[in-house]
Amino acid sequence: MPRVTFTTTGALSKSDLRLGNERLVLDAIRENPTLSRADISRITALSPSTVTLIVERLLKQKLLREEQVENHAQVGRRPTALRLAPRAKVAVGIELTLTEARLVLSDWTGESLKERVIPRPGSHEVFFDKIYDSLRTILSGRSESQVLGVGVGLPGFADRVTGRVIAAENFNWAGVEAGRLLQRDLPFPFFFENSAKLAALAETWFMKREGRPLRDFVFVTMRGGLGTGVMVNGQLLQGASSAAAEFGHTILFPDGKRCACGNIGCWEQYASDLALCRNYLERSPKTRVTDAPCAETIVDRARDGEALAVAVLQETAELFGLGLVNVIMVLNPQAIVVGDFLASGWDLMEERIWTVLRSRVPSYYLAGVRIYPSEHAANSSLPGCVALVLSNYFKTFGSDSVANGGAVVIH
Repeated sequence: MPRVTFTTTGALSKSDLRLGNERLVLDAIRENPTLSRADISRITALSPSTVTLIVERLLKQKLLREEQVENHAQVGRRPTALRLAPRAKVAVGIELTLTEARLVLSDWTGESLKERVIPRPGSHEVFFDKIYDSLRTILSGRSESQVLGVGVGLPGFADRVTGRVIAAENFNWAGVEAGRLLQRDLPFPFFFENSAKLAALAETWFMKREGRPLRDFVFVTMRGGLGTGVMVNGQLLQGASSAAAEFGHTILFPDGKRCACGNIGCWEQYASDLALCRNYLERSPKTRVTDAPCAETIVDRARDGEALAVAVLQETAELFGLGLVNVIMVLNPQAIVVGDFLASGWDLMEERIWTVLRSRVPSYYLAGVRIYPSEHAANSSLPGCVALVLSNYFKTFGSDSVANGGAVVIH
């Protein structure tokens, strides 16, 4: 049965409770397509008569559709199965990266309908103008009631309410008003989150490992730096100012390389895509900076047997494993999920990483920890942008937003 947590600044209205029951039913159907009314009653603990009233209301609003159950073995009337009407609601995800912005329009089942890629120009003002124009185009013809919202994956340290990027050193952004520059006159709700945390949210929302969603795990992104998103009991670890889990800026070597954040010896300087490419370039003096390969190209070259590519991948794997020791000892995760070039090149790096972990983490502490390459690989954060919108629709409701502490949350 779903667990409902009330966090509210005042009494919930009757309409709030009705909306809450509707979302409870919709979320149950989303997670378990083809449920019958009896199934919904059992899962949600709502009475059969209440479920019938809610379902009829949602069918009338064309949010659900009914299908006859095939191969029904029981005698009597065949039960009807319920599904979300796929195109009834849509959500937009926007991910900002070092080189581009990626937009996706998805329906509320998570199916991608349209995608756009916008190369990043030198000026962030021009960048946001282009994203805004593309956003208007991708939502053309959609009514305000049909659009659940826009989820934006932001780099670095950002304000989750306003979308202001306080500091994103690798982007050379400080105080960039991403939220204001994106939303402008658009009437849809906007939701903002750090991109690495969104990769973790996507794993929870869209993936099932060993038949069930992961609830206590760490997601490591390796694009434009090294980011981590941490899930604890199915919830994102945020911290006092929403800046928790910046493992990329924990210190690996106190006298090491200078990091863009201003510190010295950060893990990001040794195990990210930027570090891999820099290492390759430094070891290949005949390669011009303008011709420097990206991380995915280095993985491809290693697969083709290039000695330098193999060597830098193995060195990166060792340094990644060294930083991962701290993650495991601090968080005791159920699993670690890796994205980007580490996912696509996992078979080339896995053995070296595990060798480091087994040499430095006590066996009783390491027992049970799994490491998975993300199936989304280099596309790990963008589905999380969509999941951010969907989670705010399916999992929360009430007079105030979650950020203002006045919502009902369904787990």
